Amino acid sequence: MRKIVLILLALLTLCSCQKNHYSARITDLRLVSVEPGNAYPGDLVTIFGWNFSPVQEENAVSVDGVPATVLEAASSRIQIILPANEPGKRRIKVKSPSGESDDLEITYLARPEHDYLVSTIVGQQGQRKCVDGVGTEALTYMPTGISKAPDGTLWFTDRGGNKLRRIAPDMTVSSEMDVAIANAALWQGCFDGNGNYWCNDKANGILYRYEPSSGKTVTVATGMKSPMNVVMDSEGNFLVPARDEKCIYKFTPSGEKSVFAEVAEGPSFIAIDPKGNVISATHNGYCLLSINPVNKSKTVILGDGEKGSALYNGVAGNPLTAKINSCHGIDFDSKGRMYISDATFHAIRLLTPDKNGDYSKGKLETILGGVKGYTDGSGLKVKFNEPAGVLVYDDETLYVCDVQNCLIRKVTVR
Repeated sequence: MRKIVLILLALLTLCSCQKNHYSARITDLRLVSVEPGNAYPGDLVTIFGWNFSPVQEENAVSVDGVPATVLEAASSRIQIILPANEPGKRRIKVKSPSGESDDLEITYLARPEHDYLVSTIVGQQGQRKCVDGVGTEALTYMPTGISKAPDGTLWFTDRGGNKLRRIAPDMTVSSEMDVAIANAALWQGCFDGNGNYWCNDKANGILYRYEPSSGKTVTVATGMKSPMNVVMDSEGNFLVPARDEKCIYKFTPSGEKSVFAEVAEGPSFIAIDPKGNVISATHNGYCLLSINPVNKSKTVILGDGEKGSALYNGVAGNPLTAKINSCHGIDFDSKGRMYISDATFHAIRLLTPDKNGDYSKGKLETILGGVKGYTDGSGLKVKFNEPAGVLVYDDETLYVCDVQNCLIRKVTVR
């Protein structure tokens, strides 16, 4: 019995010591996170942590040694005005009566040349239905891709609802093609020279051609594994990235099929740049590739090939140091600048080539978003939820499919 009592006393003493040690530990200052993680000088930034002083003046914050103005303080958060610093990763240091720490980093972004203003033109946030109507009275299920028709109207694929839908100049939304197949997943497409729309059913591996003049839907090909989008090349052929087959197929207008190129990382989206090269996003390569259409040689133009947990634009002038994850939207403006939707980081990014037209030596910027959610507005204050298709309608207007928010968003460039 005496032995049992001694053991119990020892356990109680150990627990008491551990409790005292824990109490002492949690009174120290700790930095947990910063929001947003990417910002411009002058932006409001919130630092989250433990044991800040609730007295504003007792908290000193600096970023890479540059003092920041503290606006508000509580025991678990501090709000600051981000001080001036050059673009790149910078270390945050907080000093309070409870201690000091520099365990956080924030990424400074270069301010873009233009302002980008975002508004919602179709749908209501989170209302996942296919309902025709005008403007935001119309509802979408999961808009994936958006295209400009020969007559200037907008057409978008609505996954889940599995319909091809049209937005008229007066913002009337109507449903055109309806894919009545179980478990269908209608993905992004394009128009051909005759005004027909080509698109894929990703889930069932089908390539369709929809003819608006007759309302007829033609099955062009079957049996592909996860065909993502469709683009038309300069010769009128159609290229389809089959993600799970790790290749890009080429189809002639009559439907003859051949392999255009193999992509070991799994092509998740393709676009054709102004020089005729095929730009391919990758499923698990964490980069963008440029594929020469003649010799099929591949060059990495963006991304370091490593999966990233945070948005990072890389070292200035070297996009190969940047982080890029799931990309399902790429388009180009008249100057050859590449707009990229990044679903993982909920952002729209802009890759400007260097003076020789080389994207791999250009400049990558995050121009919109970077935080999951839903907010209209401008720049990094905008929030998306897995953006996919992006369309450069003209140099002053973009459109974005905000998939998980169930919206079509308009971007005005100023």
